[in-house]
Amino acid sequence: MKNIKVDFNREKEWWDAKASKEGKDLADESINRVLRWREIEKHLKGVRTILEVGAATGAFSIPLAKRGFIVTHVDFSSEMLKIAKRKAKGLKNITFIQANSTDLSKFDDRSFDLVLNMDGAVSFAGSKADQAIKESCRVTKKTLILTVSNLAELIVILTNSSLEVSNIFMKAVYAMFNEGLWHQKMFKDNGLLTRETKQEYFGALKAYSSNQLKKILEKNHMRVTRIGGLGSLANLCRIETIKKVKKNKKLFNEFVELCDKFDKEIMPDGPGTRQRAGLIAVAKPKL
Repeated sequence: MKNIKVDFNREKEWWDAKASKEGKDLADESINRVLRWREIEKHLKGVRTILEVGAATGAFSIPLAKRGFIVTHVDFSSEMLKIAKRKAKGLKNITFIQANSTDLSKFDDRSFDLVLNMDGAVSFAGSKADQAIKESCRVTKKTLILTVSNLAELIVILTNSSLEVSNIFMKAVYAMFNEGLWHQKMFKDNGLLTRETKQEYFGALKAYSSNQLKKILEKNHMRVTRIGGLGSLANLCRIETIKKVKKNKKLFNEFVELCDKFDKEIMPDGPGTRQRAGLIAVAKPKL
């Protein structure tokens, strides 16, 4: 099952269709985004070159370029790149490259001080996700920051959805438990679970537990300095709470502090946020 083929041409079509709304934050996405920025800020000292893999429309790459870093923005969606280039007009220190996260062979080993690979570039590589992680590890000189789909959260989502549409626990639930994998065509009834999604499609998806992700990073000669859920408090709070804090800047900033504290001190291996990738890892090459 792990060797099921990923149709990257179909994946590209899906991401192209999503490009115009990529920058819009739904539910607890804005909390996830701020928490990622907090981690990035800790690792910018001494950094000159930055690679962002799966950089989409430039939510991170462009602000980093504006701060003077030499940034390489990689995405395999032509529509995402088109929007990002428009947003970065006039910036001379950012390069845009269309490439698949599973093949960064155009870059030499240890060629970037900081590598960011966040959200879809790993998770939506499906059964090729481990290869995407391997490539990001290979090109990292100082620090790698990864965010990937959290296995705990994906199991909950599929369990709820399965009962809602079929009144049984479908095969997709067990595939996520056992392999952390979702592919649209893995099982005949998977289409029932994507009826309300973009293009009635949910691509290829790989989710990880903290232990699984740590093992892969260590296998690729990385030393993990942080790993765990990202924004779990936001996930566990009521939707009404999220809506309320998003309306008040002071409350929002205070809530982000609480989320960060919750991740690190209360539930370090929690499910992460509902939206965006809810598992974060920070790693450095072993000397």
